[in-house]
Amino acid sequence: MSASSAMARAVLNLGVAATVALAAGCSDKADPEAVSDRARAELRANRVADAERSVAQLERLRRPTDRDRLLRARLAVTAGRPDGALAELALVPDDSPEAAAARLFAGQVEVRRGRFRHAERLLREAVRLGPKPTGPDPNPNLVQAHRELVFIYGFQLRRAELSDEFLVLSRLTALRFDDLFNWGLLKDDSWEPTEAAKTLADCIAADPEDRWSRLALAENQRRMGQLDQAEKTLKPLAAEDPEAIAGRARIALDRGDAEAAGTLLAAGPADDPALARLRGRLALARRDGPAAERQFRLAIRLQPGSHEAVTGLIAALKLNGETAAIAPLREQAARLDRFKALIQRAAPGKDRSDPELPVLLGDACADLHRYDEARGWYRLAVTRNPLDTKAQRALYHLEESARAGPK
Repeated sequence: MSASSAMARAVLNLGVAATVALAAGCSDKADPEAVSDRARAELRANRVADAERSVAQLERLRRPTDRDRLLRARLAVTAGRPDGALAELALVPDDSPEAAAARLFAGQVEVRRGRFRHAERLLREAVRLGPKPTGPDPNPNLVQAHRELVFIYGFQLRRAELSDEFLVLSRLTALRFDDLFNWGLLKDDSWEPTEAAKTLADCIAADPEDRWSRLALAENQRRMGQLDQAEKTLKPLAAEDPEAIAGRARIALDRGDAEAAGTLLAAGPADDPALARLRGRLALARRDGPAAERQFRLAIRLQPGSHEAVTGLIAALKLNGETAAIAPLREQAARLDRFKALIQRAAPGKDRSDPELPVLLGDACADLHRYDEARGWYRLAVTRNPLDTKAQRALYHLEESARAGPK
């Protein structure tokens, strides 16, 4: 290469370097909010590499704000770095305007990783920190936090907490068909055990200390007839754990070992509704009518609406010759059976388009004094068909009764 060519090449390289330096200098003087908005747009378009460059530029422009940390966390999740996302979100303090959104997103990350115990704590924090709605429109983050809790509690068969979450949701937003179906189904029943068991097994693999998922997995295994596996799943739980006692007693009863079940139940607390129902079943098997009646009455008092407790009490009263007290219980059992049959009609894969079904379910809930659920079904019916006068009238009467308060 000649001297003149070498000089020309050097001048050209110097020009390129100067252009790059100038561009970098201009980049560092860019508007941080514009860069932040661009990164979010790139992330929404799944242009991860571009978003990474924009976030890197934003880091050169300013110290991370709490909103920036949320952006960085979303980018980390998209790029497959959940631990990095959680580290970013943990840096958002409780007094930040972004705190509720950060806890919600962290909870969602943990839900997707099957770490339900950690997710529940974060979602509860999101609810606590989130601004409550002041007008007719609910806070979407608050609604989503409750939906995530519904997802957790549904898998873990935590019926009381699940019902409470659905009640809150029904007051924040209009419930969807699936919401109302699951609310009704999981009051006294469960999802198909095979699918639920896989999710729960993944949860325990991700977090062996997840007690609620362990209890639910054992129950699903028992329902599938995997008694030895269910027993093994429950083994790490304490001997005095009431829910674990109930699980072990059900396994013993399924094996036909009434003596082992009785020993387990005798060690549990007297005021647990699940244990009371199991003690009632055991008393019926022993033809001990008075003991069965006491236990089923206790179970109904502690947890009204249990189909098992109502039918068990009917059997106990028959055994005791108390026929006069059976009639109202038979009526209640018939109402519960009617509701259960309607819920089965509403299951996924069935004809949910039947315009009568939401109204019938609303009527069945109202007959059981489950008025919040009834309102949800009637509202769904009116949403589907604003000219449905039967649903409109039923909803109006429920709303009027609620406004009037208890008599």
